[in-house]
Amino acid sequence: MPVYNGEKFLKEAIESILNQSFQDFELIIINDASTDNSLNIINKYSDNILYKNKIKIINNKENLFSKHGIVKVLNSGMKIANGKYIARMDADDISLPERFEKQINILEKENATLCGTWAITINEDGKEISKMNYPKTSWIGNKFYLLKGNPFIHPTVMFNKETIQNIGSYKNYKHIEDYELWTRIVPEYKSINIPEYLFKYRIHSNQITRKTNLEMRLKGIKIRFLGLFRLIKSIL
Repeated sequence: MPVYNGEKFLKEAIESILNQSFQDFELIIINDASTDNSLNIINKYSDNILYKNKIKIINNKENLFSKHGIVKVLNSGMKIANGKYIARMDADDISLPERFEKQINILEKENATLCGTWAITINEDGKEISKMNYPKTSWIGNKFYLLKGNPFIHPTVMFNKETIQNIGSYKNYKHIEDYELWTRIVPEYKSINIPEYLFKYRIHSNQITRKTNLEMRLKGIKIRFLGLFRLIKSIL
C-alpha cells in the first residue's frame, strides 16, 4: 500500500485489509515521505499489539512518486514482500472482507498468475457512484480484451510474486504501468477476473487518474499496439 498524504481515507483502507477473512498476510505500507498525519495513523496500527507482527512500514526519505511515478514505490515493496502472492492496494480504497480469500482460492485452483475483481466506485463520502464490470472471462478472454483496453482494475489485482519479478516487474510507463505489465503477463500466463464486487474504488478530486486522464488515454493507445504485438508473438 503506497501512501502519500493519504490521511483522509487511510484509516478505512488499512482496516479493510486488517479485517480480511484470510489472515495469513503481511501488510507492507510504503510511506512516500508524507507531510500530513499519515505516518501517525500508520503507527497507531503498527504499534498495536494485535497488528504489530502483521504490518511492515517503509519510510521513504524523499517522495519517489513525484520524481518517478508509482513504479519505484511498488517495486520497492515487492522486493521485501515474503508472500507467494502480492495484492495491490491504494490508501484511498476499500477491500471487502472476502477479497483475499476468494482471490487466493482462484489463483491456487486455476494455477493462475494474476487475479482481479470487479469494483464499486464510491465518492469521498463512501457513497456508491457506479459499478465497474471488467471482462469476467478467464485467460483467453482477457488476452483479446487487451486489444480493447485495460482488462484489470489495478488496485484489485493479486499476482504471483515470483512470476512478476521474473518478467521484469513494473516498468517506467508512467500512469499506465499496470496496463503495460498486463501486456507481458496475459499473453503468456493464465489471468482471471472474479465477477464479484470485492473492492470499493474511490473517486475524488486529488486522484491521479482524474488529473492525468487525457495523458493516460493517449498512452493507452500505444499500449494496445504493444499488446497486439506481444499477443501475436505469443501465438507464433
